[in-house]
Amino acid sequence: MQHVRTGASTWMAVLVVASGAAVLSGCAGDPVGLAIGAAGTVSAPSEASQVAETASYYRGTSCQALAILLQTNTDSLSSVPPAYRQSMSINVQALRQVMAEQRCPATGAGAVSGVGSTLAPSATVGSKGMGGAVTGTPPGPATVQASEPQGKVGMSVAPVTAQVAQAVGLEAPRGLVVMELMPGQAADVSGIWSGDVILEVRGVVVGDPVQMRRVLGVVPDGQSVTVKLWRGRELREVVVGPVASNTPALPAGVVYADAPALAASVRERSCVAQLMTSGTLASGVRSSLFTVRNNGSEAESAKVTAAFLLAAQKAQPGKWLTPHPRPNCNRDSTVCTSVNTDSEILTMLCRTEREEGARVYESLRQSRSLTELAWSPPP
Repeated sequence: MQHVRTGASTWMAVLVVASGAAVLSGCAGDPVGLAIGAAGTVSAPSEASQVAETASYYRGTSCQALAILLQTNTDSLSSVPPAYRQSMSINVQALRQVMAEQRCPATGAGAVSGVGSTLAPSATVGSKGMGGAVTGTPPGPATVQASEPQGKVGMSVAPVTAQVAQAVGLEAPRGLVVMELMPGQAADVSGIWSGDVILEVRGVVVGDPVQMRRVLGVVPDGQSVTVKLWRGRELREVVVGPVASNTPALPAGVVYADAPALAASVRERSCVAQLMTSGTLASGVRSSLFTVRNNGSEAESAKVTAAFLLAAQKAQPGKWLTPHPRPNCNRDSTVCTSVNTDSEILTMLCRTEREEGARVYESLRQSRSLTELAWSPPP
């Protein structure tokens, strides 16, 4: 899935449209996840308008936090994949614009102590966050404590605005919305999605990016944390790791005191997967009823769904060429879905009882005639 940040109003428009279409082919989809994935298909506004709209998210943020964000984005420009470079460049321009508006002190490479592999800010962004009034440290220079704990998991976040809260179904603005994920880093591989709202990290309520870095920083380097988030209008918990922090790593085999609970035990589930085009003349492929043995987590279920997509592409070469975003599963992973830009729908339905799984399979078989693909997931 391409985790590319677009202009604020474009993103919000897609988000609201997707929220109104939360049922796809009879299966509940995640409107936030679909919105972020679909954002790239919307005709892009000009770069100048994207910069102006992005800047609105940063106004009111302290100069120290702006400087940290600016240097982090600038340092990453040369190393990020080309697909993310334009997005990051827009962020850089927006940050510079807001810093000029707020008459922040000029910064350059290395001007902010601790920026880079270990960030060490002491200024805070207020509870209303970007685009709103700021509480806490007022804009201006702040003393940086290099010894402060700092951690990261490879994602860019911003405080939730009233508009975002309304769109995702939160009763009030709170938490941090995930704007961008670095591919292959901890947040991405642990199952965090662009558009998720991070509410708690290690049981600590988070409201600004700088605070979250501090919360992550007390975790020994290489350990994992429990993250409570809001997705698809429901609360979820995801174990995220390994955290990169400036707290020394523990000896091999040792975990810190408040480490996340062990993952759910392995269990057997009966599933059926299908990939089909949309519309009244829909066509596609469906698996026979198959059995999986895993912990039933969203990450494990998404892997199985993606494996079926690969099998379908091999079985019908040249038919399923348009890339799919990473499958998104509901809280108990009974439903996993993915919709690409061609409106091709990838679905997996699972039940813990084989009889229930068989009933689901039979219902799908009777509702739509698709090519049967004898398939079982890899062990």
